[in-house]
Amino acid sequence: MFHASGRRFLPVADEVCSAKPTRRNPPARHCHRHRHLRPHHQLGRHRRALLAVLAAGVTFAAATLVGLVAAAPAQAATSWPGGRWQPGPAQYGMTVVSDVPLRMDDGVVLTADIGYPANPLTGKRLPGRFPVLVQQNPYIFGGEPDSFFVSRGYIFVSADVRGTTNSQGPDDGPLVNPLFGPRIAQDGVAVVDWAAHDLDGSNGTIGLYGCSQLGINQLFTAAAVGPNSPVKAIIPACASNGYDIYFAGGVPSATVPLFANSALGGISGSKHLPENTAFGEALVDEISASGPRAYNGTFWQERTTSADMAEQIVRNGIPALLWTGWQASESTGALEFWTALQNAAQGRPADASMQPGQPTTGRYQLLVGNWGHGSGLDKSIELEWYDTWLRGQNTGMAATRTPLHLYEKGSDRWVNATSYPLVADYSPYYLDERSGFSPRPSGSGGTDTVSWGQPDQAGNTLTYTTPAFAAGTTLAGPVSASIHASSTNANIGLIATLEDVAPGGAATTITSGSLVGSMSALDEDSSWRDSDGDLTLPVHPYTEDTTVRPGEVGRYDIKINPALWSVAPGHSLRLVLSTQASSDDCGGFLGMPQPCAYTAAQQASLTGGGYQIQRTAEHRSVVNLPLLSYRKLPTAPSGLTPTSNWTVLPLGW
Repeated sequence: MFHASGRRFLPVADEVCSAKPTRRNPPARHCHRHRHLRPHHQLGRHRRALLAVLAAGVTFAAATLVGLVAAAPAQAATSWPGGRWQPGPAQYGMTVVSDVPLRMDDGVVLTADIGYPANPLTGKRLPGRFPVLVQQNPYIFGGEPDSFFVSRGYIFVSADVRGTTNSQGPDDGPLVNPLFGPRIAQDGVAVVDWAAHDLDGSNGTIGLYGCSQLGINQLFTAAAVGPNSPVKAIIPACASNGYDIYFAGGVPSATVPLFANSALGGISGSKHLPENTAFGEALVDEISASGPRAYNGTFWQERTTSADMAEQIVRNGIPALLWTGWQASESTGALEFWTALQNAAQGRPADASMQPGQPTTGRYQLLVGNWGHGSGLDKSIELEWYDTWLRGQNTGMAATRTPLHLYEKGSDRWVNATSYPLVADYSPYYLDERSGFSPRPSGSGGTDTVSWGQPDQAGNTLTYTTPAFAAGTTLAGPVSASIHASSTNANIGLIATLEDVAPGGAATTITSGSLVGSMSALDEDSSWRDSDGDLTLPVHPYTEDTTVRPGEVGRYDIKINPALWSVAPGHSLRLVLSTQASSDDCGGFLGMPQPCAYTAAQQASLTGGGYQIQRTAEHRSVVNLPLLSYRKLPTAPSGLTPTSNWTVLPLGW
């Protein structure tokens, strides 16, 4: 059903503005700059010089990157990942064919826009066959073919997800069902097959592309295409979609109420706002009433990423470059998904912790930077990934022995690693008297009292601080807090936060995690433990409520989100136990998930509760910390690129 109607040419000029906002050019974005369409020889002398400097990856001493890095270290020019590749200048212009209809197996017709390499002076489409990048876009924005990749010899297909923008639909679940799950995967497989075999100009080699929902769609499609498919590489950026994003420690996060917000349907490009709103309201009402979709049953298991999905992607032979940031909601899931990919590649259980010394492969890599959701992406490095796997170029990128690329906060530098967690043996730190927190349990026991309420109110938080680390230390991985406690109510809610405390007393939040007692059952088989058997990453099934008996001491294993944090010499670590997330922490939905939207049953059983935190010989409360010596990991080469938007990125892979 490919046709050539709606053809438009994006000229070589730096700026193209539409006369008025349209679906493809919404009001805030109707003026677009196409910096990569002009051939390199037509750039001004000064712009060529600037690009040459940036392409060399030169960083500037003490360059402050607001919101991203504190200070970029001065260093010499570095190569690109692998050391054998350069992005090169744009070679082509782009001509676009709009609203191409694609019929799915159930008769629903999707639409796609296709960007073709073109003569940059005449706009005429170039002959020949090219590899194809495909994105499945659910938004009302970002649906244009990407000129950066087209100008470097790729066809770019941007297909609207069913029920959105110009595509037909929806099916039986207008808000949630088109976004994630089996139907998206089926459509993705069909679009891939069409792009490989029926799209004019395709050489049959496909890469999947996109961030956030577009990245999640990549994972579902890549898991469903089967072995020996045309898909040869994916970059699921900002893309893990684990159950923990929607439910923080068993409590609905700030994301869940948004399903009832009609604006979400508009952002997602849906044409069926009344139906979407009704569907979302019914979903939120059911969760609030502790109905089936308040638990991790079939509904969520079909729509969230899992270790099983990672196994399928490995079985299908598809290399993946994951990309996220420490402040992003998906960062914890991305680290666990990368671990699952590496385990599956070695024939190990995908949901397990990696073993010390376990072999790794450069086919599955992860980059975690100092940013939030949707930030820090770099098209040049993405291009190198596609050139490696879709064009078969010997870039050296796949040969890395350290496929985990992490920004170490505190020291403000990039490091490379081989496995996750980064620590084989964790260090238990015990809660003790006088608000202490030490590697040796105290001889005297006791209890501490904390009440259910906002953390800025007296009596609603407890703090435990380590002695100063004279030589410094590094927190490197996920953290597990096993807190023994009793409650005056038939439930208990705990939030564990780790802070870096400077000698003067100033505290900086590192990471946190939470758990509600009624969802505290532990999946022993899936939980991670270190070589000594200490719990390092607790896994809870969240499939049903468990009983919390008032006055009875129970153990609550809190999964604290991972971090890579350099604790400077003279600084301490502090554990803060609280019972509610602050209103500020519940004001957004793209940061680390917090317990914000309690079900009616949770709210009733938690309100007014008082908790006794145990630190006795019989019931020790302990936090297992992944500690490395200070700055133990070597600093990785890093720098700017022409497409990094002044973000320092790791370049020595």
